[in-house]
Amino acid sequence: MAHDGAEGLSPDGWLPDRISIGVLTRAFPPELVDEAVEVTGTREQRRRLLSARLMVYFVLALWLFRGRNSGYGQVMAKLADGLYHQRRGTDLLTGRLDRDGWVDAGSGRRWKQPNISSLSRGRVKLGPDPVRMLFEQVAGPAGADGAEGVFCCGLRIVSIDGSVTDVPDSRENDAFFGRPSNQSRDGAFPQVRWVAAAESGTGSLLGAAMGRYRTAEQPLALDLLHCFGPGMLVLADRKFLSWSLARAFLATGAHILWRASASFALKPVKVLPDGTYLAELKPPRKSDGPVLAVRVIQYTVHTAADNGTEESSEVFCLVTSLLDIEEYPALDLACCYPDRWGCETVTGHHKTDMGEGQPVLRSKDPEGVMQEMWALFAVYQAICRIIGIAVNAAGIPPARISFPHALAAATDTVAAFPP
Repeated sequence: MAHDGAEGLSPDGWLPDRISIGVLTRAFPPELVDEAVEVTGTREQRRRLLSARLMVYFVLALWLFRGRNSGYGQVMAKLADGLYHQRRGTDLLTGRLDRDGWVDAGSGRRWKQPNISSLSRGRVKLGPDPVRMLFEQVAGPAGADGAEGVFCCGLRIVSIDGSVTDVPDSRENDAFFGRPSNQSRDGAFPQVRWVAAAESGTGSLLGAAMGRYRTAEQPLALDLLHCFGPGMLVLADRKFLSWSLARAFLATGAHILWRASASFALKPVKVLPDGTYLAELKPPRKSDGPVLAVRVIQYTVHTAADNGTEESSEVFCLVTSLLDIEEYPALDLACCYPDRWGCETVTGHHKTDMGEGQPVLRSKDPEGVMQEMWALFAVYQAICRIIGIAVNAAGIPPARISFPHALAAATDTVAAFPP
């Protein structure tokens, strides 16, 4: 497969190489896609009806078009119809209309719309690795320094959270991923478990990790350590708190603000003037390493009802590595912790806005599932990047930009011409 070179795409170039995914091509330019294909060793040996680059764009586009009338053929038609019918029109004017649908595709080759079986085989040949590499290339913070809702006490707020996604009920998926069950019956679908790290305020993904349904979220969180570093404050709920995981996150240079469950023992070592206290996270065995000094913040949230009564929440217990009460006031940290729920909003976007309520993915084999999930994260992140550009240019809070509207706008730009 020939490269387009540094000058970009030629208007008369090979037709499959002309296809794009609209404005999202800004996040995934042809050069980046080609590099991912080359590095992962998935480039085709000769020019085929479906080039590796086209298959990458097709896999990404599957997340832009969901629901009814969004089968393989319909999605490829949305990508290719513009150029394909342009070429058919040109051939018609020169008296060369082919009844089988072949058109002059440039570079001395002919091309026609691929059928569904060809698209299925193309997905298998591509595999998940190039799509994962694309996601990793675009993953990262999107909020500018000092952006509203992105920082607390000068630290960039990042949340980690996990969820599961239903996958098609096939023998291969069931054997690889497993499924939930109870004493009476098994769940309807196998499920893939995943954990993501998202920037608060923007929802931008810093990284993601996936595994089988029975895989715990703590081990998956360890796969995200490369996402964190100095200047970050990581928020997490009570299922993540442990000595070993806290030690691993602190080793990256980031700070933590994690909730502790009611059963988690935190014996006060010293009460601080602001009412918080110092405690120790102890290793399972003394030989595992030193204790970790942490600060514990306990509080309740009081809500005034319309009838004049007041309701109090359960007691929240937060554990943080930020020990200085002057530089990191307890009230600021307590008010920051609800930003973690923004990561739950991220999972909601994945499951509803980008899936249109679809109960399962499309793929009936584990490799296809992983490819779809990486494509999901990649497309989601590309939209966040576009939102980030708008936020930084206009100086408005990220929360004021609707993700569903941004998704719809990006989908509307999809055509077979470069943006």
